[in-house]
This record gives sequence, C-alpha cells and structure tokens, in this order.
Amino acid sequence: MRTAIRILSDNDIGAVAVVDHDELVGVLSERDVVRSLADGDDPGTTLVATAMTARPRVVETSSPLWAATMLMLHVGVRHLPATDGHHAVGMLSIRDALAVMERDRIIEPGSPMATVHDSPESARPAGPTD
Repeated sequence: MRTAIRILSDNDIGAVAVVDHDELVGVLSERDVVRSLADGDDPGTTLVATAMTARPRVVETSSPLWAATMLMLHVGVRHLPATDGHHAVGMLSIRDALAVMERDRIIEPGSPMATVHDSPESARPAGPTD
C-alpha cells in the first residue's frame, strides 16, 4: 500500500483506480488509507486489495455530469471511476465536477454552493481536535 500512498501524495489526488488485467476491481481513496492505518495496518506490508473499496460505484463516460455528481452525493463518495464498459479510463472527483459546473455557469460563481467560508468559532463544536 505504501506505493499507492506515494502515488496519491506525489500527484496530489484523493483516489486511484485499482485495475487487474485492464479491468477495474476497486478504488483506493484517502478514506481507505486512513481507515487501514487506524486499524493498525502497516502500509509497508498491507496489500492495496486489503484496504481498497472493492466493486466501487462507477460512472460511464457517456453519463451526464449532473448524474455523476448526484451519485457521489447519494453514495457519499468524493471520487468515481469513469469507465467505458469494465475498463477504467479516468477518475471524476467532486471538486472537478463542481469546477466544471461553475465554469459552465450551472453553479453561479460566488454563490453559496460555489463558495466556502470558514465557520465562526462559536459554531464549531467544542472538543478534541485530533
């Protein structure tokens, strides 16, 4: 898993498609890595297949962007492999989807959906930060 973590870090990405003989078999996301580390797994010896999300939801390349975005929202993921049949051809992130929607004026620039503001300190729950 260490090599996959290095790929995520070096490329500043949140997920990678896991393929076997050109067929998508899973996705390894930042969440998968954190879960594995929290379980005490050693990234130097843990196999990607052990930590990844197997048989992930996918979006076909012919699907409209809004449908892929709604799928991410309903499933609770930030990344979807884009496929052409069973073959992964890319990865769609919620950040990329929202950027395209803003660019194409589906989301108005500066609107509450397109702008993130820090919450005031009083709105943050009290408690440990780690």
